[in-house]
Amino acid sequence: MADVLIHRGRIEFPAPANPPPDCRIMDCSGLWVMPGLVDMHVHLRTPGYTEAETLETGLRAALAGGVTMVGMMPNTDPPLDNPGLVEAVMKTCDALDLATVVPVPCVTLGGKGGSLVDMEAFFSMGIRAFSDDGRPVASDRVLSEAFRRVARFDGLIIEHPENLSLSAAGAMNLGPVSEALGIKGIPEEAEWSDALRCVGLLEGTGAKLHLTHLSSPESVGIAASAVARGLSVTCDTTPHHLALNHNLVTTLGGNAKMNPPLRSEESRKKLVEQCSNGLVQAVASDHAPHTSESKNLPLSRAAFGVTGLETLLPVTIDALVKQGGMEPLSVVEMLTLAPASILGAAVPDLTGKGADSLVLFDPNEEWVFPGGFSLSRNTPFLGTTLTGRVLMTFYRGRVYR
Repeated sequence: MADVLIHRGRIEFPAPANPPPDCRIMDCSGLWVMPGLVDMHVHLRTPGYTEAETLETGLRAALAGGVTMVGMMPNTDPPLDNPGLVEAVMKTCDALDLATVVPVPCVTLGGKGGSLVDMEAFFSMGIRAFSDDGRPVASDRVLSEAFRRVARFDGLIIEHPENLSLSAAGAMNLGPVSEALGIKGIPEEAEWSDALRCVGLLEGTGAKLHLTHLSSPESVGIAASAVARGLSVTCDTTPHHLALNHNLVTTLGGNAKMNPPLRSEESRKKLVEQCSNGLVQAVASDHAPHTSESKNLPLSRAAFGVTGLETLLPVTIDALVKQGGMEPLSVVEMLTLAPASILGAAVPDLTGKGADSLVLFDPNEEWVFPGGFSLSRNTPFLGTTLTGRVLMTFYRGRVYR
């Protein structure tokens, strides 16, 4: 138990014994206080897809979910593959003055897997993480060269592991549910075989690799084995892969379709266990808004991806703390310190003199998720009862509810 003081836009933790007389005192008994969350994998859809999300709606959704820093994925239109475009997007983000955006530009031009972007120019801008998220860097030659390039400036490749020859035309997890529905499935091997390829190419380069949105326990095991051999490999998973399984596709259709897909209940439980054992470093939403038109289609044609910024914290806490038995502080670290460190960004901290973010969370409040600030509603949690709610986000002197 400790007191926190927010006074004139500044956070003091622990609070002084004699707070200023003009302070309003809030009784937060039973609530959790934590620094702002860091969601390292977010699709803000700008430029090119603003009918699904704008920078403002996406960042307001982030703050509503307690997220004060987002890693912006580059698969926009045009893709974030050159410094000029990234500078323009960041100028707009700065003008909005909402959550902090950490741009993660493409590894290759256009995200097409061919020529590498000008990584050194991006590094001179303070950017150190690159990803072709949505597709893997399928060429061994190109990925190997990318590792060698980022190693020169302690950079990072965030890889979407997917063997496209195994996943082609698939719409959900390969298993009894896909067979019963008559839908082409995506095997877990499509993910873990490419994770194995990436780790193999990493060896000897001195670079850092982050495997993102892992759904297969086998993939997590590959990352853990690489770490044991001295390689610099980290990984994350998502709240939906921790909380849900492929059975949900039968009732929700496109709103339960994402890449990688929801897996079996057995794999879900193993993934939770691996988080408990410290084998997964971070949890990220993979917030991927889509219009209702692109989701309300037969499953084989519906777009991949679900929103997740506003449900990130309650779903993760429920899956890992309440169901998985993890210590709350360990889970909060997976949502704050770990993802910030992986991105090479400023680590949120309540105790430092520069502390500028705070989240107030009620772990026991039950509420029905209405859809929130995001322009899109493609989430498996829409209209469901969640346990645990962000009551307030304080960031840079402002309160968001």
